[in-house]
Amino acid sequence: MALHTNVNINPTDAQAVALTHGPALNNEALRLERHGDLAGAERKHIEAIQMKEASVGADHVSTAISYNGLGELYLKMELLDKAEEYLNQALRVRERKGPKSDLATTRDDLGRLFEMRGELQAAQEIRLKGAPYNIACGNFNCSMLQNSLSNLSRCSVCKAVFYCSQPCQRADWRRHKKYCRRIENNVNNETSHL
Repeated sequence: MALHTNVNINPTDAQAVALTHGPALNNEALRLERHGDLAGAERKHIEAIQMKEASVGADHVSTAISYNGLGELYLKMELLDKAEEYLNQALRVRERKGPKSDLATTRDDLGRLFEMRGELQAAQEIRLKGAPYNIACGNFNCSMLQNSLSNLSRCSVCKAVFYCSQPCQRADWRRHKKYCRRIENNVNNETSHL
């Protein structure tokens, strides 16, 4: 019978390094991104992913954090195919394990991606997969990551994005207005307004 090592309780040396140094690489990527060095941020995220995949595996929640971080960076860079690849990898892990708020965040990131492609129905659908209790506010900077559908309002025009408050909708409008338009043949005629 083979012994299975629990990475969280008794990690190998390589796993311990990946679980401490990998997040440091992701934090460095975020710092570089804030300073406008998107190529440097990309390199750090990729380095973290490679380290985590080799040590703790592609299905570890820590690896999903790195997938999601790189996917969000690619959204910012408007590299939508790459963003979708990494966000879907994060989604695959987060649908099975990890905090539900992380899953809501990944779904919202995919919703942003679909908005950018003009696929508002797909944006609405991916976000609603978290219903009724696990939908992120559409304002990327909002700390309300896990909301009940009944406590959210939709964009009154496209109905593809959800907000916890009017201030969050106003804060996201600069981004969302580029993509917002009425979804034709909207199956869900819920008309929540802010």
